[in-house]
Amino acid sequence: MRAAVGDIVAAGAADLAIRLLDECCTIATQQGFPPSSRFIELNRAVFSTAGSGLTASMLRDIERAAPIEADHIVGDLLGRGDENASPLVRIACAHLKAYEARRAREMTFSRKAA
Repeated sequence: MRAAVGDIVAAGAADLAIRLLDECCTIATQQGFPPSSRFIELNRAVFSTAGSGLTASMLRDIERAAPIEADHIVGDLLGRGDENASPLVRIACAHLKAYEARRAREMTFSRKAA
Protein backbone atom coordinates (compact mmCIF):
# COMPACT_ATOMS: atom_id res chain seq x y z
CA MET A 1 0.00 0.00 0.00
CA ARG A 2 3.11 2.18 -0.07
CA ALA A 3 2.44 3.50 3.42
CA ALA A 4 3.33 2.99 7.06
CA VAL A 5 1.05 0.72 9.07
CA GLY A 6 -0.37 3.68 10.98
CA ASP A 7 -1.27 5.43 7.73
CA ILE A 8 -3.02 2.31 6.48
CA VAL A 9 -4.97 2.13 9.73
CA ALA A 10 -5.84 5.84 9.47
CA ALA A 11 -7.14 5.21 5.94
CA GLY A 12 -9.51 2.59 7.33
CA ALA A 13 -7.72 -0.23 5.53
CA ALA A 14 -6.31 -2.32 8.37
CA ASP A 15 -8.79 -5.01 7.37
CA LEU A 16 -7.15 -5.22 3.94
CA ALA A 17 -3.72 -5.70 5.48
CA ILE A 18 -5.12 -8.42 7.73
CA ARG A 19 -6.88 -10.11 4.79
CA LEU A 20 -3.58 -10.04 2.89
CA LEU A 21 -1.88 -11.63 5.89
CA ASP A 22 -4.58 -14.30 5.92
CA GLU A 23 -4.02 -15.03 2.21
CA CYS A 24 -0.27 -15.36 2.82
CA CYS A 25 -0.89 -17.68 5.76
CA THR A 26 -3.21 -19.82 3.64
CA ILE A 27 -0.54 -20.20 0.96
CA ALA A 28 2.11 -21.04 3.56
CA THR A 29 -0.19 -23.62 5.10
CA GLN A 30 -0.92 -25.17 1.70
CA GLN A 31 2.84 -25.47 1.19
CA GLY A 32 3.27 -27.32 4.47
CA PHE A 33 4.40 -24.37 6.59
CA PRO A 34 1.43 -23.36 8.72
CA PRO A 35 2.15 -20.19 10.71
CA SER A 36 1.59 -20.54 14.42
CA SER A 37 -1.49 -18.98 15.95
CA ARG A 38 0.87 -16.76 18.00
CA PHE A 39 2.53 -15.47 14.80
CA ILE A 40 -0.86 -14.70 13.25
CA GLU A 41 -2.13 -13.03 16.41
CA LEU A 42 0.98 -10.84 16.76
CA ASN A 43 0.94 -9.78 13.12
CA ARG A 44 -2.77 -8.96 13.14
CA ALA A 45 -2.05 -6.69 16.10
CA VAL A 46 0.92 -5.10 14.30
CA PHE A 47 -1.15 -4.46 11.16
CA SER A 48 -3.89 -2.72 13.14
CA THR A 49 -1.74 -0.44 15.32
CA ALA A 50 -2.85 3.16 14.96
CA GLY A 51 0.02 5.61 14.62
CA SER A 52 2.60 2.94 13.83
CA GLY A 53 5.51 4.14 11.71
CA LEU A 54 6.40 0.58 10.71
CA THR A 55 7.08 0.18 6.99
CA ALA A 56 8.13 -2.74 4.85
CA SER A 57 11.73 -2.85 3.67
CA MET A 58 10.44 -3.16 0.11
CA LEU A 59 8.58 0.14 0.55
CA ARG A 60 11.80 1.80 1.68
CA ASP A 61 13.49 0.43 -1.45
CA ILE A 62 10.68 1.77 -3.64
CA GLU A 63 10.94 5.19 -2.02
CA ARG A 64 14.65 5.23 -2.91
CA ALA A 65 13.86 4.08 -6.48
CA ALA A 66 15.97 1.01 -5.71
CA PRO A 67 15.54 -2.50 -7.06
CA ILE A 68 13.06 -4.73 -5.26
CA GLU A 69 12.53 -8.47 -4.95
CA ALA A 70 9.01 -8.63 -6.39
CA ASP A 71 9.46 -11.99 -8.12
CA HIS A 72 11.53 -13.46 -5.30
CA ILE A 73 9.10 -12.64 -2.53
CA VAL A 74 5.55 -11.79 -3.57
CA GLY A 75 5.77 -13.40 -7.01
CA ASP A 76 7.03 -16.64 -5.53
CA LEU A 77 4.29 -16.58 -2.91
CA LEU A 78 1.66 -16.00 -5.61
CA GLY A 79 3.12 -18.80 -7.73
CA ARG A 80 2.76 -21.20 -4.83
CA GLY A 81 -0.87 -20.26 -4.20
CA ASP A 82 -4.06 -20.07 -6.20
CA GLU A 83 -4.43 -16.70 -7.95
CA ASN A 84 -8.22 -16.97 -7.68
CA ALA A 85 -8.04 -17.60 -3.93
CA SER A 86 -5.39 -14.92 -3.38
CA PRO A 87 -6.70 -11.71 -4.97
CA LEU A 88 -4.85 -9.36 -2.63
CA VAL A 89 -1.53 -11.16 -3.14
CA ARG A 90 -2.15 -10.90 -6.89
CA ILE A 91 -2.85 -7.15 -6.60
CA ALA A 92 0.28 -6.65 -4.49
CA CYS A 93 2.35 -8.56 -7.04
CA ALA A 94 0.93 -6.55 -9.96
CA HIS A 95 1.63 -3.31 -8.08
CA LEU A 96 5.25 -4.31 -7.52
CA LYS A 97 5.71 -5.48 -11.10
CA ALA A 98 4.31 -2.14 -12.33
CA TYR A 99 6.88 -0.34 -10.18
CA GLU A 100 9.64 -2.51 -11.67
CA ALA A 101 8.43 -1.78 -15.21
CA ARG A 102 8.37 1.97 -14.58
CA ARG A 103 11.79 1.87 -12.92
CA ALA A 104 13.29 -0.07 -15.85
CA ARG A 105 11.76 2.36 -18.34
CA GLU A 106 13.08 5.38 -16.44
CA MET A 107 16.55 3.86 -16.11
CA THR A 108 16.64 3.11 -19.85
CA PHE A 109 15.53 6.66 -20.64
CA SER A 110 18.13 8.18 -18.28
CA ARG A 111 20.91 6.05 -19.85
CA LYS A 112 19.89 7.17 -23.35
CA ALA A 113 19.81 10.81 -22.23
CA ALA A 114 23.31 10.59 -20.75
